[in-house]
Amino acid sequence: MDISKKLLIVTFSIFALFTVLLITASHSILLESFSDLEEQDTEKNTGKIEQAIAWEIMSIDRTARDWAFWDDTYDFVNTLNPQYIESNLDGNTLYSLDLNLMLFVNKSGALVYPMSVDLINETVVPVPEGIMEGIDSGVLIAHNDTDYIHGVVLLDNGPMLVVCRPILTGPGESPHAGTLIFGKYLDDSYRTFLENRTKTSLELYTLNQEMPPDFQEAFNKIALGEKSPFIILGNERVAGYFALRNTTGEPVAIVRADYPRELYEQGEKTLYYIYIFLLISGIATGAAAKFSIDRLLVSRLITIDNFLKKVKRDKDTSKKLEMEGEDEIHRLSKGINDMLFSIRLAEQELRASEYEKKFILDSLEEIVVLRDPEFNVRWANQAALKNRDLLMIENKETALNIPVNDREISPGLQLPGAPIWTDHEFTSPEGKTWLLRLKPICGETGNIIAYLETGVEITERKKYEIELFRAKQDAEVANYAKSEFLANMSHELRTPLNSIIGFSDLLHDKVYGELNARQLKAVGNISGSGKHLLNLINEILDLSKVEAGGFELHYSTFWLADVFAEVRDMLFPFAASKGIKLELEIEKDLPGIYGDRERITQVLSNLMTNAVKFSNENSCVRVKASQNNNFIEVSVSDEGIGIAAEDHDKLFKPFSQIDSSSSRKYQGTGLGLALVKEIVQLHGGAVWFKSEVGKGSTFGFSIPLHV
Repeated sequence: MDISKKLLIVTFSIFALFTVLLITASHSILLESFSDLEEQDTEKNTGKIEQAIAWEIMSIDRTARDWAFWDDTYDFVNTLNPQYIESNLDGNTLYSLDLNLMLFVNKSGALVYPMSVDLINETVVPVPEGIMEGIDSGVLIAHNDTDYIHGVVLLDNGPMLVVCRPILTGPGESPHAGTLIFGKYLDDSYRTFLENRTKTSLELYTLNQEMPPDFQEAFNKIALGEKSPFIILGNERVAGYFALRNTTGEPVAIVRADYPRELYEQGEKTLYYIYIFLLISGIATGAAAKFSIDRLLVSRLITIDNFLKKVKRDKDTSKKLEMEGEDEIHRLSKGINDMLFSIRLAEQELRASEYEKKFILDSLEEIVVLRDPEFNVRWANQAALKNRDLLMIENKETALNIPVNDREISPGLQLPGAPIWTDHEFTSPEGKTWLLRLKPICGETGNIIAYLETGVEITERKKYEIELFRAKQDAEVANYAKSEFLANMSHELRTPLNSIIGFSDLLHDKVYGELNARQLKAVGNISGSGKHLLNLINEILDLSKVEAGGFELHYSTFWLADVFAEVRDMLFPFAASKGIKLELEIEKDLPGIYGDRERITQVLSNLMTNAVKFSNENSCVRVKASQNNNFIEVSVSDEGIGIAAEDHDKLFKPFSQIDSSSSRKYQGTGLGLALVKEIVQLHGGAVWFKSEVGKGSTFGFSIPLHV
């Protein structure tokens, strides 16, 4: 496809896109405006219908005021004068007032004279039960001279507009003698009257009826205090809603008014005319732009294209392109001439560079091979030619598991310039092992145009790796067997030990009878030795869990001072037997720690026990705790024998002690400090120490306040 056709497509595509954008924007903006106008018009018309019902209530109220603020009515409620009935309350009274209900209630709330008719059938009917319930509950009773009660009451025969006024001798003249109640049904005849008056279709649903979804949605919005809803019922109708409220102001019914979508339809017609105008304008503008571009640009570009085709066909970079004018295309022609000159120079430099690269690659001991997409050898250095078995396509297919007719190694290798190497090992018939690396070379479009392969002999290295792997496997098996043995033996020993300790404690407490002094001492020695052995087993089990990765921490928030006090009370008898003082220095306002309280107690107990054990008699053990940023630092210092510098490396290693002889003065297993280090590191902290022979030692640790 030539550039003229492409420009035609691009030009008309741009103008088509521009026209579509204009049409879309116009459609969105104008239709939204018409929709807003339609909503406003619907709300306005619905408000008129709501106002018509409000005027009906006002009309009933005017009639109620005329009757309620009348001296004869005031006397009638008190005296029930028959003459008032004969003169004013005949059979046509309610029909002339266009009311269904007129009730006279005295001040005590008793109904003294009721009138209730069916205006459609022109018959006398009983007072509805809902009205009587409202009178009995006081909802429809005026309690003072200024009360004005009005609203909708839901009855079995339908909703009724009710107006209640206090009976007075005149407006504002006290005291009132009772309540006058007027009522009118919102029946089908009244709705027909409203429809004819407002030229709309009306539907009404009450709370005691099952509402359609749109009525229920509108009623819920009004009940939440939102504005009157506006709902589109289809392409031809739109509806507005308003609520009818009872005498307490709560919505009890909802009315829907339907209107034709004339305003919206008119807006759509206007939009169609705009669309046609924009379409015609776009076509005309695109045609004019195409003609101008062809004359000023395309014809000159075709001249350049023909020149370049001739240079390519003749492979003659000495030609020059002549182009008239002083614009960008003229400057382009000069750039093409300069480029052709640069190409001639580059060809000369390339030939020299290729000779240098070939000399360097042939001097390498590693093999370097360039293959085409079908995996055939395109070029190989001298090292590769000496190992021709590595160049065989059949060997490569077996070693690299690459089909020779498949141009793709993997989808990821098709990315242009992706630095992806694929490593494979290949064993030659002579028994040599080679590490072969393969990388695809991709063109500008992302397709593979060649493969670069390098290789180095790794026979000796492979032997070493195999020996190292076997040694690692043997070490892992031995370590696993050790952990399994320690865990199993610890479990097997703890069960009888717990029994020995339990029964020896029972004997020591004389549960089974009295013992003499020698027997008590022997039983005490059994219990003490058993507990010591149980503690040793627990430490071995803990260390095995740590090495196996199954050591768990149970986090909670606690105060370090409580842990210090607990450990001090536990070690006090031991320290007192050697005359050693235990001093605690805790920083004021030290915050709580989030960690495993039991394990932190174990850490502090191990450090303080070691300090007391290795301290001289009548000396002092000091424990300090302070906050450093987000960490708590704890140190335990003693005035004991100290540790020589050459023995520092033995610390914190399992089963390692400074004095490992069988006749050593200080007993122990060498597990305490190892567990201290593991527990602190599991908390995200660190341990440290400093010691000098003859002056004592200080062991410390730090843990974060929060995990």
